[in-house]
Amino acid sequence: MKGPILEINLPEDAVKWSGPIAYLDRDGVLNYGSPNYINSPEELRLIPGAKEAVTKLRELGYKIAITTNQSAIMRGLWEDDTIHEIHAKLQQEIGQIDVIATCPHRNRDKCNCRKPMPGMLNAVSETIRGRSHSSVNWYGQKPLPINQFDLMVGDRDSDMSAGWAVGARLFQVDEKYGIAEVLQRIINNDSGDDFSPV
Repeated sequence: MKGPILEINLPEDAVKWSGPIAYLDRDGVLNYGSPNYINSPEELRLIPGAKEAVTKLRELGYKIAITTNQSAIMRGLWEDDTIHEIHAKLQQEIGQIDVIATCPHRNRDKCNCRKPMPGMLNAVSETIRGRSHSSVNWYGQKPLPINQFDLMVGDRDSDMSAGWAVGARLFQVDEKYGIAEVLQRIINNDSGDDFSPV
């Protein structure tokens, strides 16, 4: 399986976007995660404040994108139709998401989409904007973002690394509290967390 699985909820005639994108991890940001994966829609439980935070980001002018590692697919635990069912339930509870990108790979698959690599974020940017970052130098300076207000919210260093690679502002959250923990900082145009990928 090559590349991320994309679920796109943009009009077919959508004009290429020049505004900011909010890249959001899923588990630990919008819903509670599990060491055994979220294996069905019934296991999905929203973190309090997640729906309100996504609504507020949309009001602030962001396109909303979920970027989630889900290696259970390549591990053979379930098929990719399961991820669509889980994301349908998520959107019933949280509202429609512009683009959902899922990496189905394991670490050993050496793909470019599994975070900390930025492939999912770049695929989202190409889908929404028609442009993205073309390369990453982990030992160089943090790249400039395509839009200065782009942001990444995640609960792990791998999320922060992927966001760093596209120049986004970085907001790392506790998995118990999710995105609501940093919403006011985003509203205040906070520059985000300091982070070095190496």
